[in-house]
Amino acid sequence: MIIVFDQISKSVYFLVSRSFDSNITFIKSNDHHILIDTGTGLYISSLERELHDLGSSLSSITDIILTHSHIDHIGGVIPILETCSPKIHLHRAEAEPINRGDMSHTLGDTFGADLPPLKIDSILDEGSTLDFGEVKMRVFHTPGHSEGSIVLEIQDTGILLTGDTLFPGGSFGRVDFPTGSPEKLVASLKRISEMEFDIGLPGHMNAMKYNAKKSALTSFKLAKTMFRL
Repeated sequence: MIIVFDQISKSVYFLVSRSFDSNITFIKSNDHHILIDTGTGLYISSLERELHDLGSSLSSITDIILTHSHIDHIGGVIPILETCSPKIHLHRAEAEPINRGDMSHTLGDTFGADLPPLKIDSILDEGSTLDFGEVKMRVFHTPGHSEGSIVLEIQDTGILLTGDTLFPGGSFGRVDFPTGSPEKLVASLKRISEMEFDIGLPGHMNAMKYNAKKSALTSFKLAKTMFRL
C-alpha cells in the first residue's frame, strides 16, 4: 500500500500512520520546514521519500513539534537528528524530565526501545505561540492521555492538530499509561468540543475533514459516559 501526504491546505500536509506509528503533519512556511510528531522512526526512509515529493527532506527540517513524548511520536526524532539539528518543541510537563535525562515519559522501556537522551530546545506552556512566518500556531495544554499532551491551533485556518487527545468517530486517547487521567482527558475533550475549528488532524486514524467539532462533542460525551464522570 502506498501512503502519501494528503494536502490539507496551502501549507499543511497530513500523513496517516503505518501500524504503530503516529500520524505526521508537515508544514512548509517561508524557510520553515516543520514536522508535528515523527512516528517511531521505523519508516524514516519512506518519510524521506515522501518529503522529497513535497520539495523537502529530512535534512531540511527546521522544527519538530511533539504533541506528547510517547515513543510512537518521538522515536523518529533520533534518525532525524542524524541528518540535521531541528528545534524541538514539547510541553513543559514532559520536556523538563527529558532534559534531566528521564526518558520514562516516552514509554520506550515499555515497548522495548532504548531511546538516547534528548535536548528539548523549546519548552511549551498553555497559550504559547509559535511564529513560522505565514503559519502561526497556538498551544493548548490538554492533559489526560499524558500529562504533557497538547493540541495545536493553526491560526486563521480552522485546523486543529489534536494529538492523541481526540480521534475521529467518537474515539479518544487511552488513559492507562503513566500520567494518564480519565478526569483530565474528559476535561480536555470538553474544552476541545467548545473550541472553534473545522478540520481536526489527530495523532492516529484519519483526518476529521468534515464536522470535526461535532466529532469532538461526540468524543467528549462518550468519554464522560465511559468513565462515569
